[in-house]
Amino acid sequence: MPGLISRVLGGGQPRNADITTSRELAERLRGEQTWSGVDVTPNLALHTSAVFACVRLIAEDIGKLPFILYSSTADGSRVRATSSPFWRLIHDRPNAWQSSQQFREMLTAHALLRGNGFALKNVRGGQVRELIPLHPDRVRIEQLPDWELVYHVQLPGSSEEKRYSRREIFHLPGISFDGVRGVSIIGLARQSIALSMATERHGATFFGKGSHPSGVFRHKGTLSDEAFERLKSDLRGFAGGGTDEGSTLILEDDMDWKQVGLSNEDSQFLATREFQVTEHARWFRVPPHKIADLSRATFSNIEHQAIEYVVDSLLPWGKRWEHAVNQTVIDTNDVYAELLFDMLLRGDTKSRYESYRIASGGPWMSRNEVRRAENLGTVDGLDEVLTPLNTAGGNDRATAEATNAAA
Repeated sequence: MPGLISRVLGGGQPRNADITTSRELAERLRGEQTWSGVDVTPNLALHTSAVFACVRLIAEDIGKLPFILYSSTADGSRVRATSSPFWRLIHDRPNAWQSSQQFREMLTAHALLRGNGFALKNVRGGQVRELIPLHPDRVRIEQLPDWELVYHVQLPGSSEEKRYSRREIFHLPGISFDGVRGVSIIGLARQSIALSMATERHGATFFGKGSHPSGVFRHKGTLSDEAFERLKSDLRGFAGGGTDEGSTLILEDDMDWKQVGLSNEDSQFLATREFQVTEHARWFRVPPHKIADLSRATFSNIEHQAIEYVVDSLLPWGKRWEHAVNQTVIDTNDVYAELLFDMLLRGDTKSRYESYRIASGGPWMSRNEVRRAENLGTVDGLDEVLTPLNTAGGNDRATAEATNAAA
């Protein structure tokens, strides 16, 4: 039975595999030591609300997009390939226990946290029938001298590994610097995440131990022992949950109370926590208002920031998904998959209907295409693309239609 070290290193696999140095080993075991002294791992990082919000936002937005298969027609247009054997796998259910949305949420979160998402391709009859998700911590990648990739997967409930070829693994990498492994955002942002965790820990400890006084008692002279003991007894009743809580405290011996506000150190502590939210949003390329930080948001810029989020943050992940599916699952020129981002760019109802009115009279959309875009059923006679009267041939068509109607 191999020991812990050999299991992490891969049970005697070549040293050119994924984990090769003591620093990488320490990172796998407990997270790399940070300047603040706080260990950071992908699982621990999720306890930071801004990190969790960023991961959840991107993963759920990618998961909720329709994943549609298309096939090209002879005239160069395209139609939905609902009869393709890959339609159910990609659009509906990649395996027996997950929907397409759940599967994409999971692998996107894996790639955001650990740099890579993996799934085992269950092939039957020469075609991928299932995609079985694999936890990235159980997968390591090895590049052979001939540049071929090999995936070593630790089997569930076992320390043994099984070797799979590139054609047997579905791989969703994040941004990569070697073209093989995606880079973990958590690994790159470890120092700033550790600062957030240290700040939160300090605040919880500070306030949990009651180290922050809300005010002080002042006495011009020396308080007698009898008065001091009587004051302590009275204060116990005014403490949280005491019998005198909410009542009026009577001070004696010319004593008075002075309220204490936030010190400069306290203000800097709060400012640090606020800045770290923006810092985490920057790491994940997410507009702060998308994770409930509205301090710099205005009504005039939120709409544009939402569009920038779709184009600059989600679209790269969407392209990674499309490439991975088209190249390693479908692998045919007849059918291809595409994520539909239209639902995230639809805007408000008035703007959407106005754009439909322009498009359907454009002419580039039929009225039934508009109805399908709004998930409405088609109506007979609305498949024709209308030609505006002020375009070439428009008046002739209108005249001919009027003549035919009169006849």
